[in-house]
Amino acid sequence: MKITKAFDIILNVASPLLVGYFIYFIDSNEKFYPALKNHLPDGLWAYSFISLILIIWNRRLNLYWIVFGYLFAAGFELFQYLRLVPGTADMIDVIVYFIFMGMGIGINNFFKNPHGKPLQ
Repeated sequence: MKITKAFDIILNVASPLLVGYFIYFIDSNEKFYPALKNHLPDGLWAYSFISLILIIWNRRLNLYWIVFGYLFAAGFELFQYLRLVPGTADMIDVIVYFIFMGMGIGINNFFKNPHGKPLQ
């Protein structure tokens, strides 16, 4: 199956964001595990973010941008802790960000063009 850049963006960027968005709005009375409701959307955001960075760089691992992604995610939680942005700082969120970004980097090879050419 030929994967186009548009399909890649829909699959690896837009879809995880939409799923995470809808998880936030699941009624609290539903029998949905609180850990999943609280942390899965953050992980999906992190996967989407790192996937976008990788897509922009044609699936080449650019260390500068990968480190930037990790620091941005951790920095967001730090800013919440310092009350510079609204929210509740949570170390588990940072761990979830790192796990899902790592998964995004690991899954990266599946979406690479076997001939090393950028997706169209």
